[in-house]
Amino acid sequence: MNKVWKAAGLISLVAGGAMAQTPIYGSWPPASDYLNTDTLPEAFAMMSEATGGELQWELIAGGQLADGRGTLAAVADDLMQAGLQIPVYTPEAMPSFTLLYSIVVPGDDAMAVAAASVETMFLDCPSCMEEARDNNVLPFGGFASASYRLMCTSPVASLQEMSGRRIRATGGFAEMANLGAATPMSVTLTDAVGLLQKGGLDCLMATREWLQTYGFGEYARYVTDLPLGNSSPALGLLLNRDQFVAMDADAQQAVMRASAFITAKHTIGNYVLRDEESFVHQQEVNGVELVEPAADLVAMVEGFADHDRARLIGVGEQLGVPEPEALIDAYLAKVEKWRGISAEIGNDVDAMTQRLWDEVFAQLDPATF
Repeated sequence: MNKVWKAAGLISLVAGGAMAQTPIYGSWPPASDYLNTDTLPEAFAMMSEATGGELQWELIAGGQLADGRGTLAAVADDLMQAGLQIPVYTPEAMPSFTLLYSIVVPGDDAMAVAAASVETMFLDCPSCMEEARDNNVLPFGGFASASYRLMCTSPVASLQEMSGRRIRATGGFAEMANLGAATPMSVTLTDAVGLLQKGGLDCLMATREWLQTYGFGEYARYVTDLPLGNSSPALGLLLNRDQFVAMDADAQQAVMRASAFITAKHTIGNYVLRDEESFVHQQEVNGVELVEPAADLVAMVEGFADHDRARLIGVGEQLGVPEPEALIDAYLAKVEKWRGISAEIGNDVDAMTQRLWDEVFAQLDPATF
């Protein structure tokens, strides 16, 4: 039987100096998050089966090893071998990924946005892969959230009511908050709960599913019925590069196939299907209410992408991203490509996984990583 780990990568150091022969995934979302209950366990089972049981992951949830901001360093330093990375938490380390994540794509086709970001990262963004190598990581398992909504402790229907609110918003959504004369606050999802409870936040720009998973529905009970757009990529399997290089070819292929699965499964399962289900549940359990948006708020959101283009180019230049305008255009072109594929496939996770493999991962040579 082939060994998954070559001698150089067989044993890795983990937190506290203990020795481990299996890779560890440190997940900072709560144990109840769909990533921990559904997506990752299925992806890990796929890798185990594909390698005859030699590649066995250990999942440690709830931020026990690293929080959202510390995940990149923890994975890069091999304190844990993989985790969930949000690029805007570490913009200096991942400027090209941060630019992609900062683009608010209009509408609410999470799967098209997720697939487009994955294809762009690997096939149209040499600087993305260079940044990954510089950080000793690989950007697997990219996914997109559902379209964000405005969720507040009191109703917000108009620009006047949005003005002055303290809103948890990251990436391009922070600029949207600014455009609405609100104050964006770049806080992690886990920190936002306490701030809502204590009055440090008035609103969030977030997905409806997080009302349940993070407990936002206990405080942010008013959801403005207006999709704000999608963002991606959240990196669901940020993997230590040395670990990947030390794997044999079969294990590397298993990781890449699981990466395509994570993109499809987490986007469709969590941010399409569960997003709607959990919102209905929060309406029933916590009395969450829909707020009808006023015309001025709708107009601001609909015109945001055109408004934000110049800022995005400037952000890319400030971060040192090579040719940011070209990267933005390549990404948005891929979004249009995948909108058609998403409409054709619908919510079929297996079919989308295969399409991601065919269109992206089958085109890659792991030796170039």
